[in-house]
Amino acid sequence: MPPSPLDLSIVIVNRNTRRLLGECLGSLEAVLAHTPLRVEIIVVDNGSTDGSPAMVAERFPGARLIRNEENRAYAGANNQGIALAGGRNILLLNSDTVVRPGALEEMMRSLDADPRLGGVSPKLLNPDGSIQRSCWPFPMKAVVGNTLGLYRLGLLDDYRAWDHREDREVDWVSSACLMVPRRVFDAVGGLDERFFYGVDVEWAHRAAKAGYRFRALARPEVVHHGRGSQRHGQTPISADGPVVESRYFRAHYGLLGVVFFRAVLIAGALPRLIVWEILGRCRLSRHAEEHRAMLRRILASALCIRTV
Repeated sequence: MPPSPLDLSIVIVNRNTRRLLGECLGSLEAVLAHTPLRVEIIVVDNGSTDGSPAMVAERFPGARLIRNEENRAYAGANNQGIALAGGRNILLLNSDTVVRPGALEEMMRSLDADPRLGGVSPKLLNPDGSIQRSCWPFPMKAVVGNTLGLYRLGLLDDYRAWDHREDREVDWVSSACLMVPRRVFDAVGGLDERFFYGVDVEWAHRAAKAGYRFRALARPEVVHHGRGSQRHGQTPISADGPVVESRYFRAHYGLLGVVFFRAVLIAGALPRLIVWEILGRCRLSRHAEEHRAMLRRILASALCIRTV
């Protein structure tokens, strides 16, 4: 009789996050010691120079370690792990996370109970215990909603006011901790390695087109340090929603979609940038400078201007 399949494969991409990766793997070691789940851990190291691979090999010999000589970026490294995964469910997990007891089981139960789900995510917490935003509308909806003030008017829901008391279906969830059935990756395909930013939201959009839904869960908890890992490929989040490449809009909405996206982005960002530039000259603050920098990046993206 062949061996029973694994319940879960955990794929962790790492680049120079030795300390955080050790905390992440330590948290997994602790929770897996008290669970009946059959789990494997796959660590894909993207050419780290901080001793991360040696630490994994020495302290966590049970983890499967893939050593890339160079940085294959977020999508490429995750695709390596997904290809090797033997679990019926796959968890994409950032190296700067700490998994709390019961989180894996709760995510598995939710995912297994509804075949429509393309993925689930837990409640993400900041290190101080406050709730970290983990779900968003798709970018086109976010850009239009923010520019036209539809969220402020309550005509669209951007999930920002979600109280995390009950689970809810959303457009897409953070891939800092995203559990996906293996069969969904088989049906939708892996992450698109052509993207530098927006790999996670682009994959979620493809899954949604294939009929799958995403659910943000209220009970399971995972601490996410944020910015502790190299987030190449994951979607940076501004105050107004996700920042993605224009090729995302071309892939999913065509050329007219790109033109519309750029026009709406400019119409929304330019007036606010002018206001913030004036305020910044009247009152210097770190917050004002960060806001101006974010708006400049949005405008540069819309105008196809490269910025350093």
